[in-house]
Amino acid sequence: MRSDRSSASTRGPATAAAPHQRGAGRGDGWWHGVGRDARVAMRALRRTPAFTAIAVFCLAVGIGANAAIFSVVNAVLLRPLPYAEPERLVRIYEHMKDQAGWTGSVSQPNFVDWRAQNASYSQLAAYTTSSRILEGGSEPERVRTLVASANLPALLGVQPLLGRTFGPGEDEPGAPRVALLGEGMWRRRFGADPAVLGRAIRLDDQPYVVVGVMPDRATFPAGGNPMDVWIPYVPSARERENRGSHFLAVVGRLKPGVTIEQAQADLSRIADRLEQQYPDAQANRGVLTYALRETVVGDTRPALLILLGAVGLVLLIACANVANLLLARAATRRHEVALRLALGAGRGRLVRQLLVESLLLAAAGAVAGTALAWLALRAIGPLVATALPVGGGVPLDMRVFAFLAAVSVVSGLLFGLVPALQASRADVRGSLVDAGGKSTAGGGQQRLRGGLVVAEIALSLVLLVGAGLLMRGFVALRGTPPGLDPTNVLTAHIAIPDGKYDSTEAVQQLLRPILERARAIPGVTSASMINLLPIQSAWTNGSFRVVGQPVPEPGKEPIAELRFVGTDFFRTLGIPVLRGRDFQLREAQPVVIINEALAKKHFPDQDPIGRQLAGLGEQPLTIVGVVGSVRQAGLDQAPLKELYFPLDALQPGWVSEMTVVLRTTVEPAGVTNALRRSVRSVDPGQPVYRVLTMEEVVNESLADRRLHLWLLGGFAAVALLLAAAGLYGVISYLVAQRTREIGIRVALGAQPGDVVRLVMRHGALLTLAGVAAGLVGAFFLTRLLSSLLYGVSARDPVVFGGFAAALAAVALLATWVPARRATRVDPVVALRTE
Repeated sequence: MRSDRSSASTRGPATAAAPHQRGAGRGDGWWHGVGRDARVAMRALRRTPAFTAIAVFCLAVGIGANAAIFSVVNAVLLRPLPYAEPERLVRIYEHMKDQAGWTGSVSQPNFVDWRAQNASYSQLAAYTTSSRILEGGSEPERVRTLVASANLPALLGVQPLLGRTFGPGEDEPGAPRVALLGEGMWRRRFGADPAVLGRAIRLDDQPYVVVGVMPDRATFPAGGNPMDVWIPYVPSARERENRGSHFLAVVGRLKPGVTIEQAQADLSRIADRLEQQYPDAQANRGVLTYALRETVVGDTRPALLILLGAVGLVLLIACANVANLLLARAATRRHEVALRLALGAGRGRLVRQLLVESLLLAAAGAVAGTALAWLALRAIGPLVATALPVGGGVPLDMRVFAFLAAVSVVSGLLFGLVPALQASRADVRGSLVDAGGKSTAGGGQQRLRGGLVVAEIALSLVLLVGAGLLMRGFVALRGTPPGLDPTNVLTAHIAIPDGKYDSTEAVQQLLRPILERARAIPGVTSASMINLLPIQSAWTNGSFRVVGQPVPEPGKEPIAELRFVGTDFFRTLGIPVLRGRDFQLREAQPVVIINEALAKKHFPDQDPIGRQLAGLGEQPLTIVGVVGSVRQAGLDQAPLKELYFPLDALQPGWVSEMTVVLRTTVEPAGVTNALRRSVRSVDPGQPVYRVLTMEEVVNESLADRRLHLWLLGGFAAVALLLAAAGLYGVISYLVAQRTREIGIRVALGAQPGDVVRLVMRHGALLTLAGVAAGLVGAFFLTRLLSSLLYGVSARDPVVFGGFAAALAAVALLATWVPARRATRVDPVVALRTE
């Protein structure tokens, strides 16, 4: 019989177990026994390929999902920053004392005073990022440029791949212009040629000498993409004197033994002195200090931890499924287990044997899960790079593999221990009497399997509700009016290098002809420009005051976003002009257009047309129009107050780039090449970059929310399938075990509907219990999603009720299939089999 062959194949290890365990003096006895158990387990798993494949698949899905998300968590939250002693690095901001949490950039004079007067930092460095035009080669190229204090590489502890970093004094006026190439740029543009050292390059029409190559692994700013070029920051005479120009980021290295709190107190004392010394520029201004790691992570930590918890639930569901499979398998092996116990195998020895089987399944699941994680990371890699600060990529490194090993062992013990203990308690006499091997599970095992299914359904509902809330929030956010019409609009960036366009007339001689040629492109109905595109960029602002209203206290002046736009800008983007007029080609006097948000704040129940704003230049500006508010900082942010200036008012050095916007009657991407030709006909050395439709700009702004939705939604779908499969397995097993009972009922006149109701009653009870437990769990756990939701409550009854009903329907369908199969039981065959 099958059970005899099974027991015979394991008789050697079973009967030999007692002498080995008694002879504890042999150092390798335990490991030798585990090795024998592993060989026996592999033979047993090979004999049941269907069971093995299903179990490994379930585990691969659970472990693979955990590996993929842990890889992202590791890259963002756990992996050390690629600098020397990164725990001593901090980021320092200026802030308004009366606005909690508000952080801003730093002025050059304040940075100089902080560096000279502090006692807490071994070094402070300032930097900013911009784009430069790299000339030479087949065509000019826009390159990402880090403009930093000469001591920044030393502060970070980053060594060059080639050559040297900046030397002392190379960030002083009059110093020779030097540059460091990023590793990627060096390899791509210069073929990784070591002879690049000493070579002259031109950036924004200015000559620089390459003195070194910086490794891409030491990406800076932290969490971003590697820079193409590093150059020293040489402040202009105006920047050295102007405390009101806040544009620098500041990073510092704490002295050994100094805490962030001590450094914060130190700089706060300096800020207080500066406020007394410069009351006009520094009124209400303080300092905030954060660990550099915290500024990189930002507000992504809660979302990542929620996703890690979600994949943990998926793994629990997978383990519950495999545990159910093992319990069902144990019921068919009761005769084999009883025979081994009768032949002298100890219960501990038997539990070890069964646990080894579970661990082998977990190991196979880990191998397959690693492959799934690798594929998943490749699939979501671009979205992760857009939505999260993972400048160094998302690798499967040693920390991830250690996590995989731990998850595999814990999973094997989790789903294997209870079935192993259940099997070791087999009734030896009763099981041996059942020589046919047609064993049935006891009531305790039936309840355990049902409990596992209830847990699977409950956990699945928690994930489904969470995904449903994110989905409703995403739909609400996607439907939020942006304040403009993004259809049939193409956007493209062009650079305005300081050195090349060093006068107002030079700037206008670039921008005006580009607009003229762009408007002449076939299919273009209107064209304009703006320095910061709505939704794509924000937080370039300045203070002002309303002429005729009380003068605000120093440091408490109102602030608004500053934008320079060409004529026809509002028509091109579909932003309504609510009052007044648009800009004319050449304005006779200083004028400004305000948005509705600013008008409501500073001119409630008044007509702002003709009123004047001061503090934005040498002369007051007359308001000539009010336009609709746009979601400048993103769809999930309330509209900011904005001031629009005509393009003629733009001065050299005020902006580093402009964005051309075109409204078309054809597919926007179809005019891209024509736009490039138009720009190069004005300036052959001008690259056109970051070409996107306005709809792509809007979609890109939602990348982080889309990532959260896809991942949590995917995990919820997997959980639903696993839970349905678990319920189907339990009910199918129940039908198989009650074949004789069903046959008798049919023989006594039971109708197919009676049999279906009999079977589905059990499945419905499990479903009801699981849904009830899941609703309770979701009610408490979805509060964690509040920070990720937009326009929907974490207690939304539509989501709770809808997904509970959907899960119940899927679960009942999984019950109905084996119930229908039960109606086809032939009573004669069933009774003859028994």
